Amino acid sequence: MKKQNIRVFSLVGIMSGLAFALYFFEIPFGFLFPAAPFLKFEFSDIPAILTGIAAGPTAGVMVQLLKNILHAMFLMKEPIYSGEIANFAASVALMLPIVILYRYDDKKFKWISGIIGTVLMTVVMMFVNYFITFNLFGLPQGFNYRMGLILSTFTPFNLLKGTIITIVYVILYPKLKPIILRWLQNYQPQEISEQKLMEKP
Repeated sequence: MKKQNIRVFSLVGIMSGLAFALYFFEIPFGFLFPAAPFLKFEFSDIPAILTGIAAGPTAGVMVQLLKNILHAMFLMKEPIYSGEIANFAASVALMLPIVILYRYDDKKFKWISGIIGTVLMTVVMMFVNYFITFNLFGLPQGFNYRMGLILSTFTPFNLLKGTIITIVYVILYPKLKPIILRWLQNYQPQEISEQKLMEKP
């Protein structure tokens, strides 16, 4: 059991570092959404998704949490951790359907889980932006203003982000599956059976 835990902790640590490194390669999307020029896209969700598949949803959430803590410590630019709060909420909402549905059938649900995750992330971020991040940025309180900004800018951004992450994950996962299986040789979380994984094409 101790050896299993060490492997999981080491996987979380490695993937958290990789996710944090990917945070440096932010792609500005402000030119598509002039009402929110600070919007950026990056691929740091991919390591967390892979970790969630390998070691369960909790491990994936830990990667999301640690990468945002590191970002807040070394790269924070937005006021009062607003960017980290938004990223954590969006990333977990996107990741969980992919990880949870994976245990049933990674071939059948890899696209569906990404679609569900994208929709869930978009809905969750409506509430997070309206009640948390907009307040941290000091935006006006008016309902019409805030909902207009959410529907015209943040909703399409999150739909685009979720679509890109899903496409990248679906392309990368078959290539990275052998690495994940090697991690699972000495660790089997309750959510996933290694034998089940090995039987899949």
